[in-house]
Amino acid sequence: MVYDIAIIGGGASGMMAAISASQDNDIKIAILEKNDSCGCKLLITGQGRCNITNCTPIKQTLNKYSKIEAKFLKHSFYNLKNEKLLDIFRKKGLEFKEEENHRVFPITDTSQSVLDVLKSYLNKNAIDIKFNFNVIDVELNCNNIFEIKSNDNKQIKAKKLIVSTGGATYPLTGSTGDGCRIAEKFNHHISTLKPGTFPFIIDDNSLISLKGLSFRNIKLSFKNSQNQNIESFGDMLISHNGLTGPAVLNLSNDFIKNQDYDLLEKRRNFKNEDINIDFLPEIPGDIINNEFIADSTSKKELHNYLRKYLPNNFIKYFLDKINIDENITLANLTKKDRNRIVEILKNFRLTVTGIMDKKAFLTVGGVNLNEINSKTMESKIVSGLYFSGETLDVCGPTGGYNLMIAFTTGYLAGQSAAMSLK
Repeated sequence: MVYDIAIIGGGASGMMAAISASQDNDIKIAILEKNDSCGCKLLITGQGRCNITNCTPIKQTLNKYSKIEAKFLKHSFYNLKNEKLLDIFRKKGLEFKEEENHRVFPITDTSQSVLDVLKSYLNKNAIDIKFNFNVIDVELNCNNIFEIKSNDNKQIKAKKLIVSTGGATYPLTGSTGDGCRIAEKFNHHISTLKPGTFPFIIDDNSLISLKGLSFRNIKLSFKNSQNQNIESFGDMLISHNGLTGPAVLNLSNDFIKNQDYDLLEKRRNFKNEDINIDFLPEIPGDIINNEFIADSTSKKELHNYLRKYLPNNFIKYFLDKINIDENITLANLTKKDRNRIVEILKNFRLTVTGIMDKKAFLTVGGVNLNEINSKTMESKIVSGLYFSGETLDVCGPTGGYNLMIAFTTGYLAGQSAAMSLK
């Protein structure tokens, strides 16, 4: 038997590709999943709640990505707009709610309910799912039929092939870079696979002693290899070994590009890197300075005064870091020390001494976007070969933006592959 479409990978993108392609009931579709169930990684997204998408308007959403990524994603995002995506689930009775920063979650607060809907479509549309099918090789024979072989000598043949295997992080969910190996076999170029969206390790026991302390709406930045200032805005949390939170996780996607990492080659060479924190990005430094000057005759002690700018538990660490007495009064504070405090409130430097790559949720790098038709997700090199989701060299910030990539590119790949059969 030759399938019309075979999909390697039963994650969010692969399942959506199958659902999209199977709208034509005459098409025979198989999902080849290396695990014994579909959607393993989907279950842990959004801390198990599944931040399924972000309802920021598409034009603004595209600004969250690089220019190359935005140009590539534009068609898939408009092809499967948020309401259309959510309606797929609403038709099965699952409703959604919008939370802070336009993040969208199922009303049930569990990823399982999202996965259950996807599985119900796969079942209804008679998708043939081959579990424990670990693909080790793909060939395109002389009849332009893809021959997909597993590690236990099973073989599937298909007229069209969609590769939706994910990236190379979270290997326990099956994401081990298989899709990029397949792409390379068909002469696609792969951007080096590196971990993304991970916490930072800071070798500072005094800082770590403040674990659990959070900061709202700060700015993180660092200099990349081209000496460009890369910035990230959002919340930050001190963890048991460094820093985490949205601002950190989002900065990490660019931060890792400075590092000699290659997940496929198992190369992990980390060099220490400085990051800067602006605790008050919405308040210019001269305004903070003027507030200090206005209160310069006050007998209030400095540690009490700084509560207007910093969390109380952080103030002693902050002042110890810059060697200023926390008990000094504002009236006795020198102009030099006042200027230093204002400067460091806007530019507090910490050294990242490592990364928690085992907690990296996404992969940076993948199949070169210039080699994929963004209107169809079809390879420009091999006819009938499609790619979707995290296998592609595109990665967004936290907040539902990466599941948007998975669902929309998967939907477009399935839709395009089905149409090409006609």
